[in-house]
Amino acid sequence: MSEQVPEIFTKKVERLLAQGELEARILNFLASRRLCVLSTSRDNEPRSTPILFRSKGFTLYMAGEPGLKLGNIMQNPDVSVGIFDPKAEFSDEIEDITGLQISGHARLISREDAGFSEAFKLFGRPQAWAEHWFGKMIEVIPDRIEMLSMGLKLEGYAARQIWSAAGEKK
Repeated sequence: MSEQVPEIFTKKVERLLAQGELEARILNFLASRRLCVLSTSRDNEPRSTPILFRSKGFTLYMAGEPGLKLGNIMQNPDVSVGIFDPKAEFSDEIEDITGLQISGHARLISREDAGFSEAFKLFGRPQAWAEHWFGKMIEVIPDRIEMLSMGLKLEGYAARQIWSAAGEKK
């Protein structure tokens, strides 16, 4: 392995993607992934849970079985979600490092609540399953999404791009 530091590490790039391009890249990334890590907390005790998700726009939905994460969300709806591109795990290519860090708030949706059926359908399971399921849908509405993609440097953009629900880019 070479001792020389790759240019991708030393190349300083601050150019931001146009808002529409950033949003398109985030939406494409969300649509191409199914597993995330949901982080919740209660009484300063953090908990991170690997969980399947589906997205509709920027909103994420997770099928939550009863457990600590649901109790944590009831006490503190502020959550964080991490999603990464798994090909980077076994790649030696720095430009393969890509992921999202989502900060937002969660809402629990019971079977009786409006929006449950629509969220449940996103998982492609027969509706009859919902009648026998005792969990809750977790809806995560992002306030801020940080995208880190080292490959963006090769396109002349900063590796870290930030989207916020308020429309601010940083």
